[in-house]
Amino acid sequence: MTAVTDTRIPRLTTEPRDSMTVFLLGARVNALLRPRRWMWVGLAFNRMAAELRADPALGLLHSRSLPSVRGVTVIQYWESTAALLRYAHAETHSEAWRRFYRQGGDEVGLWHETYEIGLPQAEDADRAEDAGADAGKRRGYEAIYANVPPLGLGRALGTRPIGRDTHRALDRLALRRARAQGRANGRGGAKGAPGTAPAPDTPA
Repeated sequence: MTAVTDTRIPRLTTEPRDSMTVFLLGARVNALLRPRRWMWVGLAFNRMAAELRADPALGLLHSRSLPSVRGVTVIQYWESTAALLRYAHAETHSEAWRRFYRQGGDEVGLWHETYEIGLPQAEDADRAEDAGADAGKRRGYEAIYANVPPLGLGRALGTRPIGRDTHRALDRLALRRARAQGRANGRGGAKGAPGTAPAPDTPA
C-alpha cells in the first residue's frame, strides 16, 4: 500500500502507551414488550457510567455507548485488566450481576469481551505460573455471553459452556495463554466446541 504523505485531510494518531485493556460490554433486550423485566439494566449501566466518570482513579480511560433498538454496546478503554477486574468486583457492578442471575428469565441478555493489548501487564507474572514460561509475553482475551445469540468473538470462534476452568475472567485469560503455549510447543490445543454458555456464579 502506498503511503499518503501529502493530503489536505487532517489525520491524527494516538499517544503511545505500553499497555491497556479494551472492554466491550452490552445488553440485549430479548422481550421488547416486557419492559419491567429489563429496564433496570439500562439504569444500572447509567449508574456505573456515572460512577466511573466521577472517579478517574478507578482506571477507566474512556467510554462510548452505541445504542440500538434492542439494547446497547459499550466500548471502554481501561488502564489495565487489574483495574477493570477491581471495578467488576466492586459493589455497584457486583450487585447488578447478582440481580441479573437472581432474577433469571430470558427477557434480557448480557455479554462482555476483554482484550489485552500492548506489552505484558504487571499482573501477567502471576498468570505465567500456570500458563507456561512464555505466558507473560502473550496478550489475552476472554468473553462471556448470557442469554444472547452468538456475536462478536462467540460468532467468530464459536462458544463453549462455562466450566470449572473458565469460571473467572482471569481463568479464561490464563487458559487462552496455556493453549497458545501448548501449540507453540507442538502439543496442540483443543478448540472449544460450539455451544451455549450457561450463566456463571461470579461476574468476572
